[in-house]
Amino acid sequence: MQVAIAPNDALFLDIDGTLLEIAETPGLVVVPPDLPGRLSALRARLGGALAMISGRDLASIDRFFPERLAAAAEHGAIIRDSAGQVHEVTGRPAAYEHWLAVLQMATKTMPGVLIEPKTRGIAIHFRQAPQSAEAIKILATRLMAEAGPDAVLLPAHMAYELRAAGATKDAALNWFMRQPLFAGKKPIFVGDDTTDEPAIALATALGGAGLHVHRDFGGSVAAVRAWLAAAA
Repeated sequence: MQVAIAPNDALFLDIDGTLLEIAETPGLVVVPPDLPGRLSALRARLGGALAMISGRDLASIDRFFPERLAAAAEHGAIIRDSAGQVHEVTGRPAAYEHWLAVLQMATKTMPGVLIEPKTRGIAIHFRQAPQSAEAIKILATRLMAEAGPDAVLLPAHMAYELRAAGATKDAALNWFMRQPLFAGKKPIFVGDDTTDEPAIALATALGGAGLHVHRDFGGSVAAVRAWLAAAA
């Protein structure tokens, strides 16, 4: 099921697997040259009520979309509002440096496993080494348990992420819906991963629409982009 995007809607978009095809490594994703401009046009049509809600860090989001869109980065740990002000929702976990050292040492014996340090957490990608999935899960679970309640382990597509507790994509969506350009509008959220499901559910609960790339767009990122292009 797809929905039409109307001027009184607020649009929230995941990036990897939703706007951009997932690549072998996070640094190899390709941004279609016309996509940033179309998002800017759509933001104007919505009166500014468009935001990214992504697991990516803010620097990566801005590298893909230089227009400095409103964004919740690292699953909502850092939020930039429509005026460009950055709000830090969570800090870096106390165990961050320990995590990084342990993971860098452990993955030396796991060819194909990639460590992606972010400002509030560390993602461990095993897309190129699926045989290491269980070992990565066991190690990451242990590191999370040792860190205590200020850390969480987030499963994603072919990855796990150790990060600070207290930030989620649904909480980020709810934060935006209280801001002036978004308040009173119907939220539409589009995502593809298990990490997106709470925001999908919240957008629906708030009277809008929560859309899943596989359930609502046939698993096609191109179909999502075509839908956005038609709305823009």
